[in-house]
This record gives sequence, structure tokens and C-alpha cells, in this order.
Amino acid sequence: MSYIVWALLGIVIAVLIGAGPRRRAFRPNANAALFAGAFGGVIGGVIGDGVPHALAGDVTIGSVVGAIAGAVVFAWAVRDRTSDSEP
Repeated sequence: MSYIVWALLGIVIAVLIGAGPRRRAFRPNANAALFAGAFGGVIGGVIGDGVPHALAGDVTIGSVVGAIAGAVVFAWAVRDRTSDSEP
């Protein structure tokens, strides 16, 4: 259950960063940021909770903080930058 919570938290963080559906017309690759946010949330949640404790399935404060940090890092890494656009 905690893996689902961490992935959903990662998607919410990715939407808050700016990968939401409201900008999909201008950013057709917004799905990559959503998937990166979900992946970062799961990875950050496992690291924040500790790998042996993640198997127990509990959502703790450390796992939520780790999921938020992981989602921010991964979603921010795949965001569009102004330097990426062609002149």
C-alpha cells in the first residue's frame, strides 16, 4: 500500500512543479515528468523509510519526506528548460 501512496504523492508533486494537464498543449512530453515524479516518489519513499522497513508496508513521516524529495528531484530533472528550445 505504501508504494501506491508514494507514487501518487510523486505524481502530485510533479503536477505542482508544472507538468500538469493544463500545460499539455504546450508541452506534449509532460507524461515523462509525471512518470519521473512517480518513480522518484517510490525511490525516495523506499530510501526515506529504509529498505528493510519498506517491506512492512507502513507509511511513516520519513518515507513521506523521502518521497517528496525524490519526486522533486526526478520531476525537476526532466522538466523543460528555456535553454533546451531551438532558437
